[in-house]
Amino acid sequence: MALAGEKVGIPSADEAPMIVMARYKQPIAGILSILIVFIISFVTWLIFFDPRWHNPMPLWDMEITAWATVIGGFGLVGVVWAIWFENWPYYNWFRTPWKVGLVGTAINAIIIIIFSLVLLPLFTSFYSSEISDPYIAWFVGASIFGALSGSCFSFGVLWVAGTMYWPFFKLKQPKRGIIVWIIGNAITLIVWFLLFFPAGERKATSEASAVKPITSFPSYAFSLGWTQWLILFSLLTLMVFEYWPWSKLGRKQPFIGIIAFGSCILLGFITSLIGPYIAKYIFDPLFEMIGGTPPDAITRLKGWHMMSITYAIFLICAVVLVSLFFENWPKKYTQWKNFTFRFLLVIGIGTATFFGYYLLSPLLFGDTTDYWKMNPTPFLLWFLWIEILFAYVWRKWPIYRAL
Repeated sequence: MALAGEKVGIPSADEAPMIVMARYKQPIAGILSILIVFIISFVTWLIFFDPRWHNPMPLWDMEITAWATVIGGFGLVGVVWAIWFENWPYYNWFRTPWKVGLVGTAINAIIIIIFSLVLLPLFTSFYSSEISDPYIAWFVGASIFGALSGSCFSFGVLWVAGTMYWPFFKLKQPKRGIIVWIIGNAITLIVWFLLFFPAGERKATSEASAVKPITSFPSYAFSLGWTQWLILFSLLTLMVFEYWPWSKLGRKQPFIGIIAFGSCILLGFITSLIGPYIAKYIFDPLFEMIGGTPPDAITRLKGWHMMSITYAIFLICAVVLVSLFFENWPKKYTQWKNFTFRFLLVIGIGTATFFGYYLLSPLLFGDTTDYWKMNPTPFLLWFLWIEILFAYVWRKWPIYRAL
């Protein structure tokens, strides 16, 4: 799976979907790509999901942004599948990035529609059948079924990317894609059934009681945090660090992938436990310092978990920017200097955008002014979907052109 470009997991030269080259040098190409993705994300958010414009009922003020979470999450599943199939078969039909992008986006939209309007209602009809309130029933179903995207983008992607399609790399598409699709989705479903399916309260009477408490197991908040931190460590090491240090510990596949899989799962698990304490002792005092009023103890605890989860997603978005938009720039120094610079760049971009959202979101995205109740996830998933769709399906056109 080509998550880092160049030598790591891309198709062989005679099968490559399309060779593209930036029209501008780095970091200009990366900056322009970021601007395009942000403008598209921001404008479409204002049109379709801004809660200040779309509030069908006073008590359902999160319905629109919840839909953004569902669509963005299922969109990520579609993009992952496109990566596994390497945009087959339409990369053979066109030699122009924008044509490939249009077809790929249309297929992605069909996947979103099937998941959102067919599979989600079917799941909700039996999972939330004991809930009388139709919106709460939908919210519970969407929360649990929507977590498929987190399982796919974390555990499923980690195994496929870490092993570089082992042992199916030499197979041609679509055979290779079908086999990888089966393996990746099998891992996704196993993780989802273990971590998320039991986490929903199937008799919930409100959004607050839709999922099991943080102190129980499996906790929805903990499981979600685990997947997001796992994604960060897997994409950071596989994309930004170009398989280091896993390539040093295992010289061949599938050993590199096995080591990466186990190590990132463990790192994600540990950080998901530490993350809320980072929020408690670092983010929380900062928000108090700038005038935030802490809520009751339960809401404050939920806020710490939300900050931990969303901070991981901000860092994930930063990893994608550094590795795909800036192409792991710079590359002219020694390995440790390159890795150090990229790591600091990821941390810097992720942290800056994290605080930028919390400070500016009431104005830009219509979120609440209460720092402990803010939920950046809807916009983040929407942005991340467009970000990766632009990188892989559109091949960063028009910033890049086909050779």
